[in-house]
Amino acid sequence: MSDDDVQGYEINYSVDQYLREKYLWNDDYKLLTPNFRQAYDEFLRNTLLSMTTNTLDKKRNSNGTYSLFSFIQKLDPDLQTSRSAKEKKTLEYNYGFVNFIAVGNRNTSNYGLVIQGVHKGSSADKEGLKRGMEITEIDNQRITTTNVQACYSKLIKPSSPTSIKVKDKDGKVYTINSGPIYANPIIHHQVNEKIGYLVYSAFESGFDQELFDVFKEFKSQNITELILDLRYNGGGDVTSANLMSSCIAGDFCVDKTFASYRYNDERMKALGNQRPIQKFAYSQYDNLSTSLSAGGLKLQKIYCLVTDDSASASELVINALRGIDIEVILIGTTTHGKNVGMEGVELTAGTDKYLLFPITFQAYNAKGFGDFENGFTPDYEINENQPNGEYFEGYGDFGTESDPLYAKAISLISGSKVTTPTRAVNQAKEQMLVIATPRLNRIGMIK
Repeated sequence: MSDDDVQGYEINYSVDQYLREKYLWNDDYKLLTPNFRQAYDEFLRNTLLSMTTNTLDKKRNSNGTYSLFSFIQKLDPDLQTSRSAKEKKTLEYNYGFVNFIAVGNRNTSNYGLVIQGVHKGSSADKEGLKRGMEITEIDNQRITTTNVQACYSKLIKPSSPTSIKVKDKDGKVYTINSGPIYANPIIHHQVNEKIGYLVYSAFESGFDQELFDVFKEFKSQNITELILDLRYNGGGDVTSANLMSSCIAGDFCVDKTFASYRYNDERMKALGNQRPIQKFAYSQYDNLSTSLSAGGLKLQKIYCLVTDDSASASELVINALRGIDIEVILIGTTTHGKNVGMEGVELTAGTDKYLLFPITFQAYNAKGFGDFENGFTPDYEINENQPNGEYFEGYGDFGTESDPLYAKAISLISGSKVTTPTRAVNQAKEQMLVIATPRLNRIGMIK
């Protein structure tokens, strides 16, 4: 291998080595002849997409293209870079938006991006931007058919500390900046008549204390029912999924299997072909160096709000609880379907650092079930974007009966019928349609 072959593409050789050792389909990967002379992200994408056996990583999209769960990112030296230090929060450039849905009028080329949630303490939050508000302009540029994806990308994944002006559909202008910030995944929580409700957008181990505090509050208020809102949660750290599941189950999960893991054939052979087991962490949660009993709810049934954006570690929680016979009632639409996870590694090439997250394991619950690659089907199907038919009607506030998914959970708990009002009749008359846009939030089950 000559110096010319290596220069500029050093990181690809490190990626290749890690994939040969850890990728779940490494036997087939080793048969490839990779083209190392590509940009780092193109190398990973093109190489893994060329495979045919990695169908749990390589997913076919509705438009016929393929996407990967495996990903690599180059670290910004100005941000906190350690992903292995679980006790630390991770800085990111973020205006504060959890996610958006794009909507448009069939009679015009103008689009809008409707806010699905806002991180507390973020610039968007401080400026008064809220769930359900529709952004129509960015820096005096109207959102249209041709630029809606670029505008979405600009708002959801800024790449630097920037300040922009956004205008809502009523003409009000907000000035927001992208930080960097620690994006708090606890979007909303409340207790109402012994019913706990939590909106949680990502399993971030740096926020484990804050998550545990919510469950301690739930326990102190003696809740008897829980509505867990994971509809915008694409996953994250397995440790945090264990924390949440353990707090929900309480004493029911002591000494029971949270998950077991299947690795590639080489690794499994070294393990005697026995899947390693991870127990529920109720008795001792290492990341917080404490028992979780102060937040143990000991519930036998929960209500979980889900969408296609509910993925990976979110699905791991559902599967783990069902594995120990805790009833999980799903309300919403079919979850994303990601039953595999990543063991990340930090790689260095010259002065640059990268985080590589390839698929390295498949997860199973205590009953040995792990085949949820097509997602979990809801017990009660409600599309929040089109709850009453073809048109988008806006979003109700979290934790109110103007939100049809929350309202359905309340009706199941109370046994009474709850009528969700049409939230924006004028929008229905304007025939606002949901517009498909590629989602940019990472989907992860990370060990």
